[in-house]
Amino acid sequence: MQMKNVLAPPFTTSQLQYPHLYNMMCIRSLAPAALWALLLAHAGMAAVVVRQPAPACSTQPIAHSVPISASKPIATSVSKTASKAVSSSSTAQPSTVSSSTSHFAPSMSDTFVYDLDNQPIDAPTIKTKSGLSVNEHVYIVDMEGSTAEQIANYHAQGKKVICYFSAGTWEPYRSDRKSFNSQCYCGKGVSTDSSGKCTGAGSNDNELEEWGEWWLDIHNPSCLTNIESVMSSRIAAAAAKGCDGVDPDNVDSYSNSQKYGTSAQDQVNYLLWLSKTARSHGLAIDLKNAGGLITGDSGQPTQWANSLVNAFDFNVIESCHQYNECNIYDPFLAAGKPQIQIEYGTNIKSCPTLSAGQKLLVYSENDLDSSKITLSCQ
Repeated sequence: MQMKNVLAPPFTTSQLQYPHLYNMMCIRSLAPAALWALLLAHAGMAAVVVRQPAPACSTQPIAHSVPISASKPIATSVSKTASKAVSSSSTAQPSTVSSSTSHFAPSMSDTFVYDLDNQPIDAPTIKTKSGLSVNEHVYIVDMEGSTAEQIANYHAQGKKVICYFSAGTWEPYRSDRKSFNSQCYCGKGVSTDSSGKCTGAGSNDNELEEWGEWWLDIHNPSCLTNIESVMSSRIAAAAAKGCDGVDPDNVDSYSNSQKYGTSAQDQVNYLLWLSKTARSHGLAIDLKNAGGLITGDSGQPTQWANSLVNAFDFNVIESCHQYNECNIYDPFLAAGKPQIQIEYGTNIKSCPTLSAGQKLLVYSENDLDSSKITLSCQ
């Protein structure tokens, strides 16, 4: 973990599930003259002239999304109170997904730059402080800290853009921080100060140590409703800004110090919801860390491995060389999905041997600033 208006699809759920019925509805919506012309055309009498334009309805079946399988049903509760929406471009067009492959998905040969702390990033080539010239295919940037214009410039330079946000912690400096119910990040009965930070007794119970952030409660159903509302707005804002995908961080609270009772199953359900929501906006999505949900202590894939690998397009791992655990993400590589490894410090001085699809970025400090990259390996 590092420092770092909703676009509705053009079709309703019923339209996606019953395309032929939708087309019949379109036929019934034609003006009488247009309907008469359609009947005549089917009878071979195409010479009739119709002056009234018909509605723009397709006579072809509409491709529909393939649902993501999960170990348990995915929570899809909708908040009754509107959260503060993240601002989006007024000129953005609705984003549609016709299948799980309709969005951008990085290939095994794609290369990456990860920069949350030094934006905007130079493009197409970054000159690092160590003298490297880095020209990679995919930029991972902070979503709120990047403008639509900056993202458009990256696109103009031939880049794809993945946009970061924290999906698992409350951050005191985010513009939508007041959209969260305080008991859903501080815990029940814990006080907050004027900025929303947890204070007093119990204020450290759910804190992400060293970062001044607090874990979100994805175990409590009412909190999950609140959290999903905020994350829906963030994902929609990413699509409106032109991001090609999202990079949700801090999705391993189940294995960290928090007192909500969050389980591995809670985490998986939330992850699958994030994937489903991102793909509904035509966005790629990566799984960051959370390797224990992919490979268990026995070294075998977990009960959730297949669902998660299917639901995410690539994975990002921090410090797996340091802790000798890069192999726990092998199911992604086996599925033909790339892996980004990030290491910090000066211990790795030359590129190690990597498997196909693996990329390694080494930063001189514990800081995702592309000017501090010392190695870019593949």
